[in-house]
Amino acid sequence: MSRTRLTPDHHKERIERLQTKLSKDDIDTFLVFNSKNIFYLTGLSIIPTERPIILIIHKGQVNFFVPSLEIDHVHHQVPFVSEIFSYFEYPDTIHPMKHLANVLMNELKISPLRVASEASAASGYWGYKGPSLMDVTGLNFKLLPEIIMDMRVIKEPEEIELMRESSKWADRVHRYLQEYTKIGANEIDVSIRASTQGSHDMITELGEHYYPTGFSMFPASAGYRGQIGPNSFFPHALSRGLEFKEGDTLVTGASSEVYGVRSELERTMFMGSPSKRQRELFSIMLAAQDAAFETAGPNVACSDVDKVVRKVFKEAGVIDLVRHHTGHGLGMEGHERPFIDRGSDVVMKPGMIFSCEPGIYERGLGGFRHSDTFVVNQDGIEVLTKYPRDIDSLIL
Repeated sequence: MSRTRLTPDHHKERIERLQTKLSKDDIDTFLVFNSKNIFYLTGLSIIPTERPIILIIHKGQVNFFVPSLEIDHVHHQVPFVSEIFSYFEYPDTIHPMKHLANVLMNELKISPLRVASEASAASGYWGYKGPSLMDVTGLNFKLLPEIIMDMRVIKEPEEIELMRESSKWADRVHRYLQEYTKIGANEIDVSIRASTQGSHDMITELGEHYYPTGFSMFPASAGYRGQIGPNSFFPHALSRGLEFKEGDTLVTGASSEVYGVRSELERTMFMGSPSKRQRELFSIMLAAQDAAFETAGPNVACSDVDKVVRKVFKEAGVIDLVRHHTGHGLGMEGHERPFIDRGSDVVMKPGMIFSCEPGIYERGLGGFRHSDTFVVNQDGIEVLTKYPRDIDSLIL
């Protein structure tokens, strides 16, 4: 059976690796605010809101500071938790950060010179407003915002297996998207239908091995996000409920969530026989992606891969149609570092996972972009998404 989740022991190993890094800096206590980083370390999947949720790594022990509605979630999802400290609500009559100060200073009795955090305060994104850690404790927390993100750059073999499984279901749900796309159909109807069928296949075939950790009702999803006909000229278009017409250039997107990990698959397709110009731009885009695949590998600079792609576009006379870099890291989020960009100073290493998506965009005609997920290994790269890339396979 393919891997579809990580065990608590795997999460404990990640925490031990983090603790080793912290010990080198003489850090006893480390606070984690980012919900993705909390999941990465502990397997706790939560809905972040205005209520602060903080993972407290203290002398190797796993502690949580959560609102009361999350207490049972922590108990259920994190079997190795040591202590759960809680507050009732936000903002309440006593601000949560004052409760936190009491936990840190009086319950855990943290060492004033050996404390660090990935952020100076809880995020205000959901409307939260509150004091910094220094304001409520009087201590100077060392800020280490990148320490967990650095760990996430190189994927473990088990994480690569999760991405391989995600790529498999991205291919499947995209097949339904292509099958259901017809002239006169609405993009939203087609996307829902494809995502429903792909998700049904996924949960049916995986059975008890499927372990959802996301918030979407669709574990596998595919759609167009408005990238239809002339509107596919916009790389980050939003769904507009467009109907498919003869001659449209289409840019798709498909993925699936496997224990928080998400692959990326995109294709350029055509409603009916493509014109000479559509074929020309498709061919150039495909050549650029081929060049990226041929160049990428261990000990290759990310910047060099992007430069090779730009060279293809420049020699083809379409460099003015380029609107973004070649790709980005993938994992638990749609975009992660590092980036396949000429300004990057990162060298590719085994275990890194990227999207490869060079694109060109001609106003009035549309966008031309494939995106595939690949992992860097010891000998080169492995492309995990297997969907056909040739033009004949992508004509509807």
